[in-house]
Amino acid sequence: MYESDIAYIVCVDLSGVAKDKMDLVVSEQKLTLRGARMVPLPPENQPGISHDSPGKMRVHVMEIDHGPFCREVDLPADVAQEKIAAAHVNGLLWIELPKKQESSQ
Repeated sequence: MYESDIAYIVCVDLSGVAKDKMDLVVSEQKLTLRGARMVPLPPENQPGISHDSPGKMRVHVMEIDHGPFCREVDLPADVAQEKIAAAHVNGLLWIELPKKQESSQ
């Protein structure tokens, strides 16, 4: 989580997670992100990648987390919850949590 004078910014690595497999909810001063990342498979019809024996591959090393996930972030009291926005860019989910603007009186 990053912070500027006007907002907090959350960045989540969601490469390989389809947008329709993500659920982002703000409730009771918490931001909750749920989803599922499937086990990555080699792309079909790519030069140099053979699919001659489907279902017979063994995984030797995998550094990509997969399966269901849930992350919760407690929101600071000064977050304007009604103005929260999110964007999915190049496998990263960016969530902007604008700060409440103090009214000048």
